[in-house]
Amino acid sequence: MATPAKNRLPRGCRAVGGAKARAMERCRRLFMSRFSSFGYHPFLPSGLQLIQATWERLPSSLRGRTICLTSPFGEPCCLRADLTLAAVAYLGAHHAPQERPLRLCYAERVFRSSPPPGKNFEGTQIGAELLGWEGEGADVEILSLLIRFLISLGISDIIVVLGDITLFRRVLQGIPSESARRLTLALQEGNLSDYRSVVRSLPSRFAAPLEELPFLKGGAEILDQGERLFGYGSVATLKNLKENLDDLGLGDRIRFDLSLARELDYYSGPLFDIYGGPSGMALGGGGRYDTLLSEFGILGQALGFGLNLESLAEASADESRSPLQAMVWTGGLKASQALDQAQRLCDDGFEIELSWQPSEIDSRRLAMLRGFSRWIDLGTRRVVDIATEEIRPLDDFLKEEL
Repeated sequence: MATPAKNRLPRGCRAVGGAKARAMERCRRLFMSRFSSFGYHPFLPSGLQLIQATWERLPSSLRGRTICLTSPFGEPCCLRADLTLAAVAYLGAHHAPQERPLRLCYAERVFRSSPPPGKNFEGTQIGAELLGWEGEGADVEILSLLIRFLISLGISDIIVVLGDITLFRRVLQGIPSESARRLTLALQEGNLSDYRSVVRSLPSRFAAPLEELPFLKGGAEILDQGERLFGYGSVATLKNLKENLDDLGLGDRIRFDLSLARELDYYSGPLFDIYGGPSGMALGGGGRYDTLLSEFGILGQALGFGLNLESLAEASADESRSPLQAMVWTGGLKASQALDQAQRLCDDGFEIELSWQPSEIDSRRLAMLRGFSRWIDLGTRRVVDIATEEIRPLDDFLKEEL
């Protein structure tokens, strides 16, 4: 039987609930808490952006995936496809130069059509931006905070792949713009066949560095090969990042890919991609984008990252409900009494769901369906372990757990 239209979502949209939603919310809370404690201010951007203020500043890879529409006031707009652009626009409009640097963190929806065969056009992204700062410390700050956040989620096998777009720019000097575009796209897609096809079409003087570039991937030894290929001091920024992350005990998470490519007119320095979890899934990435900052008339460095929140939730440690999460049965108490006792449990650190069921059996059955390991009867002040059916006095349980 066909699903009634009133229960359907538009094609490309998804609603997330249950265990996945809980995992996503856990990741979001921890992210916002950790970055806020380091001076990153929560940022809530508009869901609509004016086409005339957005289009030319969007990476070309996003323009074809942007969802355009007209506002109720007749203004040509697009749904927010890029959070970095919104952050930079906010900085330029609301903060004077002497207020910088500005640190922002966010957890928001983004809307962009998926490349075939994908159909989804909405997702949730978390990220942070450090705007208008000069000096090497900004890169180390962002990367160290990010890696430690991922570790706190219990994500296994975290790998940060570092590159630098300025190296690729050196190789592309003198190459026709269309060939440079095709080479960039081939590297982004990992299409070595297309990449070699373009290289073969170029004059022989370009061949040597271009042919070697896609294979400059691995550990710190790759930096020495890069310096030989690109010249003395060319990888100094990457070496400095690795040295600082080593000092922080995070260097073992770092790998290098000197062919890491992004939009050439958008990014302007170090880049990184993040992988993690048992399957090594891609979680997101970021880098330095001083060029975008200058388009808004703002001087200084800018760097940030975005991570797919759903992918983070899938890769993070599976946290079952803790002993301090419970279904709480009101047990026939007066509503005000039940709510007063429930509030005390919450004040003690519990996360609860109240059950107003008249039947104890039905209430415990609901606790099992919800995935709770504990069921509490407020009327008799007892705690039941759902799996073993062990019964304990609530006051004894609280003393032990707290």
